[in-house]
Amino acid sequence: MGFRTVLVHADNSSEGQELLAQGVHFARHHDAHLVALLVGLQPVQPYASMVDVPFAGYIEDIEAARQEVQEATRALDAKLATEAISFEVRGVSLPVGVVGAEFARHARYADITILPKSNEAGTLTHILDATLFESGHPVLIAPKGAELSRSIDTVVIGWDASREATRAIGDAMPFLTKAKDVRIVMFDPRVTFDRHGEEPGADLATMLSRHGLKVSIETLARTDRSFSEAFLGRVNEVGGDLVVSGGYNHTRFGEMLFGGATRDLLASVDVPLLMSR
Repeated sequence: MGFRTVLVHADNSSEGQELLAQGVHFARHHDAHLVALLVGLQPVQPYASMVDVPFAGYIEDIEAARQEVQEATRALDAKLATEAISFEVRGVSLPVGVVGAEFARHARYADITILPKSNEAGTLTHILDATLFESGHPVLIAPKGAELSRSIDTVVIGWDASREATRAIGDAMPFLTKAKDVRIVMFDPRVTFDRHGEEPGADLATMLSRHGLKVSIETLARTDRSFSEAFLGRVNEVGGDLVVSGGYNHTRFGEMLFGGATRDLLASVDVPLLMSR
């Protein structure tokens, strides 16, 4: 199986235009249908504490936000019509509190979702989290400058023998089967009956080799570095074209409060990252 429907986050910023261009390249490279989803935020309702402001003004603001999304959708449709791909443009105007859930709903009907890298808490973070937790499909994070149309020769898998990492590997198979070098990277793996076996990574390598993949196993020491520092350092050393990782082994709320490997990885990665949960 490959990627036949690709969902991409679309907006009118310069970063959004770059991401859309990469989405077009990705869809063309995989002969896939591209769905560009443009999300507009409705204004927050401030009128309850402003008795002198008529409620009709709030309705007018919502309608103006909808009109803005419609105009942007038409402009984006005209732009994509010049590309030699199958596509559709969707536009929604929503309160900020439901944007993530709505984006995840669209992502359920795409094989993969392309999102930009974001280091800040906000709408994009809500969209990423909701898509990971609620869509049932992988997310491809595209850092600024990423080239999603080029060949993926070296794939680096962050392996901790978790369900999330296993899911990510399954979702990444369209990339893995075309890669020349697949590296399973582990840091300080502990042999336990419910995770790693007697030879950490060996069972996974055997499974992947049956697909005809060229697989190597690396067991490394993290020393005094965080997981993301150690892992991405190794990715850069081997010239990784794609990182594959499970997301949120702990609860989303826990990582928001205390930080964690997923948050660190998302903030630091500088090559395309496929993440699943």
